[in-house]
Amino acid sequence: MQQQKTSQLYDKYAAVDFYQDRYSHGYMDEWPIEKKQRIFEVIRSLELPDVGEAIDFGCGNGVLTNVIKQALPRGWKVYGTDISTIAVENAKKRYPECIFLAAGDSEFASKKFDFLFTHHVLEHVYDLSHVLDEIDDLLKDEATILHILPCGNEGSFEHSICLLRKDGVNENLENRFFFEDEGHVRRLNTEQLNKLYRKKEFVLVKEYYSNQYYGAINWITRSGPGFVRFLTDTSSALDENARRELTILRYKLFFVYAMRYPTAFVERKLHEQGKTFRDCIFLTLGFPFYLFSKPMDSFLKGKARDEWQKRKTERNGSEMYLFFKRHGTP
Repeated sequence: MQQQKTSQLYDKYAAVDFYQDRYSHGYMDEWPIEKKQRIFEVIRSLELPDVGEAIDFGCGNGVLTNVIKQALPRGWKVYGTDISTIAVENAKKRYPECIFLAAGDSEFASKKFDFLFTHHVLEHVYDLSHVLDEIDDLLKDEATILHILPCGNEGSFEHSICLLRKDGVNENLENRFFFEDEGHVRRLNTEQLNKLYRKKEFVLVKEYYSNQYYGAINWITRSGPGFVRFLTDTSSALDENARRELTILRYKLFFVYAMRYPTAFVERKLHEQGKTFRDCIFLTLGFPFYLFSKPMDSFLKGKARDEWQKRKTERNGSEMYLFFKRHGTP
């Protein structure tokens, strides 16, 4: 059923309806602080000019558009656009210091940007070739692009799980991994995207990768027990050895999830607005478990940060940050 819905998203109008519905129900309202810090760090490392105009293509609710605004020098004007008008309206309310326009807005007809950013967009789009052309139409002759997206390179922890299953990598859906969000219609590797951009006279000048191992364990165990159960399901295991490996992995991931859960629960409750008396009771009861759980949570987040700092140039991550410059760009 999930695969059937995913395949329908190659139709533009079906995709628009799908994301309109999602954004009306709180889709991507926030991103983890670690992710925002990483994007901030990467944009700062690009050494972009002091002035210019940037666009967050597929901005959603504007959370990362605001990060771009903070990371770029003060002389930059930052725009955001999305196919979902609901997302654009949400972004306008939340981040008035940025400029948000719906896809196809007439103002784009006369706009050309110096820097374009996407975050987990290219795996969602209904027609990749058409969307890359749309992106190109928004850019000046000497422009730069930062694409952040799931990585299909071999060697990541997630790719190794796929290799244990008969349906691990779906060639009919452009090498999509079996466990992905139903909105994902493909998973590109570095060379596939690089090849597409060489045709447009862009050069890949910087590339970073995350989630080789600890980063993957971090997000997987943060995603909840249902996802861990699905990820390690043995019904489609390649063989008996693969079934055994998936079973062992399930126990390990459930253990890490259980150890981290009190921290996630207490911190979520602490940040909730309008806490009730019942919430206060839960917080009081959960605090001793929080003290026990916090070291594991901090250890894993620390290992993920350390992995990023030491291994971000290694291509076997499950998320990639690819920075392109057009030929002739200084």
